[in-house]
Amino acid sequence: MFSLVLLALADGAVDVYGDKAAARAAAWTAARTAAHLAARHGAAFAALAVSGPLGREGGCVLQLPGEQVQAARRAEVEALLREVMPLGLTADVMHAAGFVHVEALKAARILGPDLLVLGASDGAERCRNELFDCAACSAALIAAAAPCPVLMVPAEAPPADGPYERALVAVDLAEDAVRCRALLDFAARLAAREGAELSVVHALPLPLADIPSEGMARRVEAARQSLAYFCNGLPGADRFRLIAGEGAPGIEILKHARERGAELLVLGVGADGGGVVLARVLSGSRCPVLLVGPAALACARKTAANARPVRPAEEEDDACPSMS
Repeated sequence: MFSLVLLALADGAVDVYGDKAAARAAAWTAARTAAHLAARHGAAFAALAVSGPLGREGGCVLQLPGEQVQAARRAEVEALLREVMPLGLTADVMHAAGFVHVEALKAARILGPDLLVLGASDGAERCRNELFDCAACSAALIAAAAPCPVLMVPAEAPPADGPYERALVAVDLAEDAVRCRALLDFAARLAAREGAELSVVHALPLPLADIPSEGMARRVEAARQSLAYFCNGLPGADRFRLIAGEGAPGIEILKHARERGAELLVLGVGADGGGVVLARVLSGSRCPVLLVGPAALACARKTAANARPVRPAEEEDDACPSMS
């Protein structure tokens, strides 16, 4: 499924975790995840080390690292990759100075990877937020504009040496039906390639007023039928776990991910890269989160168009209002 995996590591993580040992552990987790993904997909592998600003004053950039700092950083990343890469895998290592969301996007547009893997948040986040007047994290900004999916690997994620066994994709049935189908198609193909059990989750917003329990049950069942419709015809759809419930989406996604023991979360990202739900999931997830933005979904949409489901006649009522 992937032919080129690009890993982007920001050394500013030292500022977040307070010491180099913790920062290296976060980078180690991301690098190992990326390397083993590339190996089991038979993909080429490349790594980009991004050195953030050295000096700041109230969040403003004073200077970027010089050649000596960049050379030392490149050597550190090369040593890290030699430690985590499985036998037979090689890597092209590059270095850049600046903000990781800018440099990673540059590299992605030049190299054209199928997957971009990011480590934990870097210490230049505050500086970047002030300069760009944006509160979204780097991972969300990159995913919103990247031509490929972006895998955010939290520092707490366990090493993923083998294929993922359990994955979860979250969809919003109120969004565009074509985008929803494309996201599900991408998640289904990835789960099939990894041999993973796939759970499909949709969280219904809580009603503004109390409704009888029978009414709540009907809402949930209608949402579940909508999920079944969107999944119809996808690889392995007969084995999907379809989950619909009421509650705050971010909390519901994390809750079901932990209950199911998910090793991978898949989420769609809008063009603005923001959103409370996305921020909540990224901050609370204990496993890697795969973000699929508009450009990456456009590619998935072409594949999904060849497997569009036929709507059963009995669904002609208003059970699936989001598909109109």
